[in-house]
Amino acid sequence: MRSYFALQCRLLNRQFIDFGLHPILGYLLMVILFTGFSAYLFYNVVYAAYVYGILGLSIASLLSESGRVGFLKQHFTTLEFQKIRGLENILVVLSFIIGLVINHQWLIAFGVLAVALLMSLSTVDRNLNFTIPTPFYRYPFEFVTGFRKNYPVILLAGFVLTMAVLYDNANLGLFSLAVVLLLCLSFYMHTETAYLVWIYAMTPFQFLVHKVTIAIIYTALMSLSFIVVLLIFFTGHAGFIALLFGLGLIYQLAAILGKYAFFPASINLPQGIMMAVAFWFPPLLLILIPYFYSRAIRQLKPILA
Repeated sequence: MRSYFALQCRLLNRQFIDFGLHPILGYLLMVILFTGFSAYLFYNVVYAAYVYGILGLSIASLLSESGRVGFLKQHFTTLEFQKIRGLENILVVLSFIIGLVINHQWLIAFGVLAVALLMSLSTVDRNLNFTIPTPFYRYPFEFVTGFRKNYPVILLAGFVLTMAVLYDNANLGLFSLAVVLLLCLSFYMHTETAYLVWIYAMTPFQFLVHKVTIAIIYTALMSLSFIVVLLIFFTGHAGFIALLFGLGLIYQLAAILGKYAFFPASINLPQGIMMAVAFWFPPLLLILIPYFYSRAIRQLKPILA
């Protein structure tokens, strides 16, 4: 059992190194980001404890995937398997439990722990016998795969929006829209192979315009129902809704250009830092977007020429 967790730790360290980050600095950065997210959530959202707990359990549910569980059962005894599943679920939700305890949500913290332990006894088969329908059938890849892999997050955002309407909390509604916009942004964080770019009979400029156009249309489709509900029930916040949606599209543009600015390499540390800083200081995008665009054109020329 020790060897299993040592291997998982080694794999995580390797991911930090591949990202260009020392593991110690990576763990420190994770703590800072998680602490900042927790503080923001509990300060701005009335029912943050429930959202917080559901988020932690959603992450833990990923460990119950049937293929992964089957692999563990093949390599460990029944007792070792049960210990591993229980301990790794506890480790995943531990930071959420600590956050709930700090905010005096003792009952919810205990509930998250109990549910996480029960989840360690279950298996989730994600290989469904039917295809989840999406409105993104014509241009596959980012949005089709992203939507089908992250539909629980969309359902969670819908639940948060419902709570916002029921309890007349505009901030909670805006948070649900922000979750959807960030999810759309995350679809472009993975770099495809050069072949999936080479197959386009386009110039680099046409390719980027095509990618950005599709991303904007599909992001609007993903956000439409949330925006309509927010405008109906929180009409007075129309300006904030428009501002949030507009920023989401601008960040989407920056993410796509940033992705291809270093293509075919994956997102590296300097790029990640620039994007993170721009996220907290949007005016920086006025510099980053032209920079990413010029680099993306240069990187794509050898592939699309």
